[in-house]
Amino acid sequence: MNEQQATTTTISGPNPVAEAFETETLAGKSLARESFAGRSLRGADFRGSDLSMADFRGAILSGANFEGADLSGAQFHDAELRGALFTDARLLYARFTGAHIDDAVFTRAFMHHADLTRASAESARFTWARLMHATLRDARCSGADLTGACLRFADCCGADLSFATLEFADAPSVKLTAASLRGALILSANLDGASLAGTDLTGASFGRTVVTNCHDLDRAIGLVSISHVAPSALDVVTFRRLGAGLPAAFIAGLGIEQ
Repeated sequence: MNEQQATTTTISGPNPVAEAFETETLAGKSLARESFAGRSLRGADFRGSDLSMADFRGAILSGANFEGADLSGAQFHDAELRGALFTDARLLYARFTGAHIDDAVFTRAFMHHADLTRASAESARFTWARLMHATLRDARCSGADLTGACLRFADCCGADLSFATLEFADAPSVKLTAASLRGALILSANLDGASLAGTDLTGASFGRTVVTNCHDLDRAIGLVSISHVAPSALDVVTFRRLGAGLPAAFIAGLGIEQ
């Protein structure tokens, strides 16, 4: 056997196991407590699957489809979820801390007690989503669509909600301390009992919005610059207590004659 015959070349072929995992649809499957941590699953199809308590920490899931899936208690810390679909998904107690969910769609998603602390959710759609008791502390939600969203008792302290849409948002007792709502559209919204100290409302648009029982309304920033497209509601007790500290232009914009 000569030297040329003895020389062999090894060609690494595709990993059949990994290839099967990447191409197989994961829709409608029972994957509770499954770990997908760190995996690259761009555009994966998880529609209707049971993914409760699943681990997606650090996973790449851009454009993934979770429509109708049960993701209660799932972990998405630092995951890449840009453009992912969560329409009608169950996300109770799901954790998105530090995740990138920009342009993601959460239409009608159940997100009670979900944690979006420091998440990047720019231009994300939370239309008619249920975010009761959710945490959005320091989340970056510029341009987000929260039309019809329920934010009862949600903690949005320090969140960037600039240019967000909160039309028909139901947000009694929401915490907006030090949040930015610059240029936000706040129409037919319920902010009864909201915490507004340090909330930046510069250039926001108000109309038919309820701001009753907002005991720190006078500590909000930019009240004088709000654009009132229709009268809003302020309760008598709050007006009597804070009236002197509220800008005359803001009072007039609410539709209150002095």
